[in-house]
Amino acid sequence: MTLSNLEKSEIVISKILQDLVETGLQYGTALEFDELNLSDDYEPFFVGCCLWLLNEGIVRCTNEHQVISGLPMVNPVITAKGFTLLGQPFAKGEDGNRVGDAVKEVASGNRNYAGIGDFFGGLLGGFTKSIGS
Repeated sequence: MTLSNLEKSEIVISKILQDLVETGLQYGTALEFDELNLSDDYEPFFVGCCLWLLNEGIVRCTNEHQVISGLPMVNPVITAKGFTLLGQPFAKGEDGNRVGDAVKEVASGNRNYAGIGDFFGGLLGGFTKSIGS
């Protein structure tokens, strides 16, 4: 089965978030594509996904201006808003799942939120809900 570009983006974002959750709030780290354990088919999406996460305020790093040039994110962390988002109920309300659960499922390959609206809708819906609270 061939994945669409949106599905590949979804997987890359999930892997980035999964990696950052596992890394925690450490200083002196960097995140580059090779750490995600994905095939080369996903590499063209890495910088765009990093920039999207940075621009949405879900992730922060100390070299945001260099990421656009393809450099690894230095000292990347999930923001407080990002952690709040990961704890929000998934927009589709499936079985009480949280956005963080969906991220883990997609990153591990156990679930494909095809129809990018489901996955990003969960991220953005949760994010919007967390800001409004």
